[in-house]
Amino acid sequence: MISIPVPRVRHIAAASLSSLVLAAPVHAESGADTALKNTAIAGSLATWAYALFKGSPVGGCLVDGARGPGSDWGFRLQGGKDSELKYGMLAAERRNCHLTDALGFSLDVSPVIGVSAWEADSDSAYAHHAWDLAYVPMMHWRTPVAGGVNNFDVEFGIGPDYLSKSSIGDRVKSTNFQFSDHFGLGFGSASGSWRVGFEFRHLSNLSIKTPNTAVDFKGIAFSYRP
Repeated sequence: MISIPVPRVRHIAAASLSSLVLAAPVHAESGADTALKNTAIAGSLATWAYALFKGSPVGGCLVDGARGPGSDWGFRLQGGKDSELKYGMLAAERRNCHLTDALGFSLDVSPVIGVSAWEADSDSAYAHHAWDLAYVPMMHWRTPVAGGVNNFDVEFGIGPDYLSKSSIGDRVKSTNFQFSDHFGLGFGSASGSWRVGFEFRHLSNLSIKTPNTAVDFKGIAFSYRP
């Protein structure tokens, strides 16, 4: 187990949050999209900081996964759209690996490796089609509902992403390397065999190079593990 001093965890989390928020995409986002983006970023960083602070087996979960009956991997279908772009993702998702508990919620992580197809409006200035490859460790805060038969969860995730076109639709992303930021609300089985929910996805290169026009997808996600 990797142990990181508490002051260092807080310093890393604060510095990371500041850099991510200050490096906001140069694009006219709606107030709702900005709020969802900040929730995805702040929630992800705060969740990671809490897991490290509690000494959770993060490394073991990401490398070895969960142990128990059933398949270690399943699939995830995800899709959404914004004012101009839409996408659909097919992904492999690892079984939930428990990290810690807090205030009646159980925290787990399930890494997702997915490929997405993008499509822009036909009158867009740049490429009308693109694809991306993302790796995102999805963190879930779960609590039992319906007498413990099902779970309600809040999902956060940040991970690296490769986008095939640096300009897509009317958006100039400037770099192929991006970060995929996620915020979701879900409902699923207590066994973890299935989950369905709302999914917000934000793509940004942290203004490594500008223009860094925003992409803010809203849609749904469905996961299934045999």
